[in-house]
Amino acid sequence: MKTLRRQLAGGAAALSLLCVAPAAVALPDGNTIDFENCTLSMPGTPVTAAARCGFLDVPENPDDPDGKTISIHVAVAEASSQGPQPDPLFFFAGGPGQAASETWVMLRNALRQVRKDRDIVMVDQRGTGQSNRLQCPTTEVMDLDAAIDLELITEEAERCLAGLDGDPRYYTTTIAMGDIDAVRRAMGYEKINLMGVSYGTRAAQVYLRRFPETVRSVVLDSVVPMQLALGQEHAIALDAAVERVLADCQADPVCSERFPNQADALAALFRELREAPRTITLAHPVTGEIETLELSAEVLAVAVRFLSYTSESQALLPLLIHEAVETGQLERLASQAMLVMAGLTEMLSRGMELSVICSEDYPRMDLDADNGDTLLGNVMLEGIGAQCAVWPRGVVPDDFHEPVTADVPVLLLSGERDPVTPPRYADQVAASLPFAQHLVARGQAHSVFRHRCMQEVVTRFVQAGTLAQLDTDCVDDIAPSPFFSTLLGPEP
Repeated sequence: MKTLRRQLAGGAAALSLLCVAPAAVALPDGNTIDFENCTLSMPGTPVTAAARCGFLDVPENPDDPDGKTISIHVAVAEASSQGPQPDPLFFFAGGPGQAASETWVMLRNALRQVRKDRDIVMVDQRGTGQSNRLQCPTTEVMDLDAAIDLELITEEAERCLAGLDGDPRYYTTTIAMGDIDAVRRAMGYEKINLMGVSYGTRAAQVYLRRFPETVRSVVLDSVVPMQLALGQEHAIALDAAVERVLADCQADPVCSERFPNQADALAALFRELREAPRTITLAHPVTGEIETLELSAEVLAVAVRFLSYTSESQALLPLLIHEAVETGQLERLASQAMLVMAGLTEMLSRGMELSVICSEDYPRMDLDADNGDTLLGNVMLEGIGAQCAVWPRGVVPDDFHEPVTADVPVLLLSGERDPVTPPRYADQVAASLPFAQHLVARGQAHSVFRHRCMQEVVTRFVQAGTLAQLDTDCVDDIAPSPFFSTLLGPEP
């Protein structure tokens, strides 16, 4: 359950980075950062990708330039052409807590066409990756069988705080975007293109507000409005996404015939588990060890949440719900949750995540909101409240949560079934941007840029630097992953 507790304020994915032999970097003449060859790799896989890595020292407290300094880590995937464009793409990772430089193994294919004539720059936001990572101590990898213990959550936050090599008050998004611009200046770029995913869309908006004259274009994928308190609506957004998935199942002839009335079945299962959690025994999908777990409605909600992040895993939901209700077998649902969540504590900088959420979102949250009638219930709000009650908070500008406006072309992307950042969020952001276009991918979930059509559209947009006459026809052809009719997959 300890991993579950760490997910109460959000979640993300991450990679690891190793720097190796030095080499020259073909950057603007004004670049002052020393770069070396480095290799990016994803933990648990043999896949690697080459890049160039360097560091820029900045004050931890911007108002005390003579005080403690931290090193900001930068990774660059250079343009593959001989004559790259002068405006690179800066990538902002999600979370909060994910390191941008640790995403390249996953990003490189999706950004292959953009990279043909532009450098891709990945700056680890302060507190993540190799930029003075605010990492909390890790305990057990996965333990799903305990109820939420708010007292223990508070104790873990205090223990994390005591072991940090940094002052959490200075790891807010606003301060971090000052670092990003310092990197831009140090690398000698005059104009840059921004791309953010999930929380990274908030970071990109903050940068755009602070440094609009340096931005050529912006791509926001799975958009977080500035007005939103992160975590406040997670339970509501999850319910809406799951309802959409199950409604699509009922509209599908094969899915509806094999798995009828899934919404009623899921509601009945939650009622049953709230009254009497079940004890199950299963092999851990990562370690292979046999474990006995108490599966409560709370744990089932977390399983459903993480299975809702992609169209592919959403396609499994009707089958898994049917299996749980009709046969009473909850092992596969629990196993899927453990598989998705395994290793998450290593992927996310928990201290940085809390520094952002507790400073920027917690003060605006309605912690008395009653989400008891949702799948997630009040788990996330209670968890955020328990941690942020003891976590130091940094200063946030008075206009931080005001909508951002700028005379820059902005392309916004959403998944129709996103359980975290639904399309209405992107509509909110687009309303204050005079040059914005919002594309919704039918049947897709969180982070839709990985879809080939969206990659093509983003490439054309970044290359042109304008929304005028942007070809988006392929978006009409995007379809959800077909529902699994059996464990072997969809109907042929």
